[in-house]
Amino acid sequence: MQISDLQDTRLTAVDTLRFIDGALSAEKPDLIILTGDQLDVVGLWNKGNKEKNLQNVRKAIINLFSVFEKHGIPYALTFGNHDTETGVDASAQAEIYSTLKSCICFDDLNDGRPDAGTFNIPVYSSDGSGIALNFFMLDCHNSKTGGEYDGPNEEQLKWFKNISESLENVPSMVFQHIPPGEIYELMTEFDKRTKNALPAFGSRKGKYYKLNEKVTFCEYYGETPSVISDTNREFETMKEQGNVFGIFFGHDHYNGFAGNVRGIDLGYCPGAGYNTYGLKNRAVRIFEFDENNVKKYSTRIVDYSDCCKKNETAPIKNFLYCHSPSCTGMAGRFAVKCLAIIAAVIIALTLLDNYVSHILVSTFLTGLTVGLIAYGIVSITYNAILRRKLTQKRR
Repeated sequence: MQISDLQDTRLTAVDTLRFIDGALSAEKPDLIILTGDQLDVVGLWNKGNKEKNLQNVRKAIINLFSVFEKHGIPYALTFGNHDTETGVDASAQAEIYSTLKSCICFDDLNDGRPDAGTFNIPVYSSDGSGIALNFFMLDCHNSKTGGEYDGPNEEQLKWFKNISESLENVPSMVFQHIPPGEIYELMTEFDKRTKNALPAFGSRKGKYYKLNEKVTFCEYYGETPSVISDTNREFETMKEQGNVFGIFFGHDHYNGFAGNVRGIDLGYCPGAGYNTYGLKNRAVRIFEFDENNVKKYSTRIVDYSDCCKKNETAPIKNFLYCHSPSCTGMAGRFAVKCLAIIAAVIIALTLLDNYVSHILVSTFLTGLTVGLIAYGIVSITYNAILRRKLTQKRR
């Protein structure tokens, strides 16, 4: 099971805990891989106080991963662009994860890996005679050049080649947070007036894209990819090495599609967390492999509605999140829509006030205000009680 973009805070989202619990109970995976942004940059981390900052990040990790620990399924993770924006670097976070029983990737940070979030996981054949499949985990970091991410550096790519050769180029799949720029080979540029064509950003700002015929699997396409810089040689390096048959990632929460680019599958896992923007029903990705032919794998997406019967605990917050822009570049269009709605409401209320009843409008606004305040108090209290109950019970 691949899980991406939980983007949680020390106020862990109850719906995230419920979703992950439901997905793990329903699917019972052999291994869980998390592809970054476990934590969100907006998290009340208290960055001005180093010790308090670390305590808050530790609390967020332990609370969020209590649901994983409950199931006892081994998991491994790399980092996304937001994790270290909490004020605690990847190595320090890795030390926190290493104290959790089911985390299998940070026991030895001095095993030759170039950084804490870059390592590999060999998967042995059922008879133990050899390695049938290898998973590479790569940290894409959070540095940018020209509006796009730098991605894995030369040291990481050199390490990748060395490990690949030491494993005699066993078939491998790569998991990382940010998609390589080659993902745009699954897309075709269209005029901005074309239906369902979405705006791009970074070096492609001003262009509009739709998916093309190379896409072999599409559950969701809700935003154009935010990618690694085209100057990065990650894809070319893996293509030249010849052992990688798939690269899967997260980062763009509204996306859940995959396709083949020059012999390598590139694919998205949608966002899974309810403390950030995302699909109405957050989702995870499932992979199933046959050890006799690991390249002929199957994959599918499982969302909240597939495995959870309980209603969301914060429906208004989730409504706002699942209609919010994916990045600052989308904010302008989103703001125009919001202003149009607000203007329409004001006009409607003004007409009612002038031509129907002033008392009716005043009563409506007063009732709405009181109702929203009451809802906020009840929702915050209810979620706080559930959060404490769920996280304490599972530690």
